[in-house]
Amino acid sequence: HELRTPLTHLKGYLELLANGEIGPLSDEQQNAVAVMLRSEMRLERLIDDLIQFSLVARGEMSLNTSQVNLSDLARAAVLQIEPKARNKNISIEIHRADHIPDVIVDDEKIGWVLAQLLDNAIKFTPTGGHVVVSLITEMDLVKVSVTDNGIGIPPERSEEIFLAFHQLDSSSTRQQGGTGLGLALVRRIIEAHGFEIEVQSTEGKGASFSFSLPGVHQNVTEQPSL
Repeated sequence: HELRTPLTHLKGYLELLANGEIGPLSDEQQNAVAVMLRSEMRLERLIDDLIQFSLVARGEMSLNTSQVNLSDLARAAVLQIEPKARNKNISIEIHRADHIPDVIVDDEKIGWVLAQLLDNAIKFTPTGGHVVVSLITEMDLVKVSVTDNGIGIPPERSEEIFLAFHQLDSSSTRQQGGTGLGLALVRRIIEAHGFEIEVQSTEGKGASFSFSLPGVHQNVTEQPSL
């Protein structure tokens, strides 16, 4: 958390510069400030990942579950990631069954999971590609999937992507940067809800990440902290 204080100051002054509130900037200076703001946002996301992982490692991640409209949660995650998708001309669609029951989850953490899976899909999908979020019912559960038509994952290496501080060693992967914590945290959050994250992929054709969540009609007991 100590990293947040100086970062907040940097972000505040960069936004003042970008908005012209400290004085006018030349086009070249505006471009430089825009680059710094993008780097600040990336650093902020890395710090958030590290904080979340430290809580999990210390066994301090607990769930605050409530009845949640999953369709609303999915739409919010898509709206959050749409600017990044537009920059790569990637379309995002939500496919849902006619009736999706509410789910019993920690809405903040599941919202983060959806945003992380969407961000990951966009990172590894080429310009002009597409990403689909699907919600379907299966018995007493709601199945969530995030599917892209990106670079895919070699089947024999699908477990590696969930290891903390680990990224697949390829030029396409390494150039994206990151801590290698995102999918490790996704797995821990889904497991804390009592389910598993699954991945299906064909190298060069895309990947699909899916998990299930309990509907409101299912008897749900409070999940223990990790």
